Amino acid sequence: MKKILIKLIILSSSCLAITWLLLFSSSSFYGDFNLCYTEEGDDGEYYLNMYQHLPTTPIAVYKLIVGDRYFWVLYNKEGKEIWHSPHYAYLRDIVGGLVIPTKKSNLLRYSSNEGWEAIDLTDKINQVNGKK
Repeated sequence: MKKILIKLIILSSSCLAITWLLLFSSSSFYGDFNLCYTEEGDDGEYYLNMYQHLPTTPIAVYKLIVGDRYFWVLYNKEGKEIWHSPHYAYLRDIVGGLVIPTKKSNLLRYSSNEGWEAIDLTDKINQVNGKK
């Protein structure tokens, strides 16, 4: 009976921990309260906000301490969200070299922990704008 109880406690604790990590990602909640920086594209069509991760998980607390504390969110000029950096990405505050999409180019280029990332956002931009 004790073995079953211990297994049940371990299983429920594991499920609770996974649920916590999924529901309370350190980049799930963002707004003016954790906005650190805004970079507008050359033509004003899009802008990229840099937010600070919240200390909601042990890994988030560690990353905040070592300096990898930011994530990016791209919006169009109407304020509709186009793209969010991966939830597992903890980025530094490097803003030099950013390439923000324009009417002519849907390329986003930003600095990640693995180097510079370039993403073609044509599909996501069309989806947000109601085009397929």
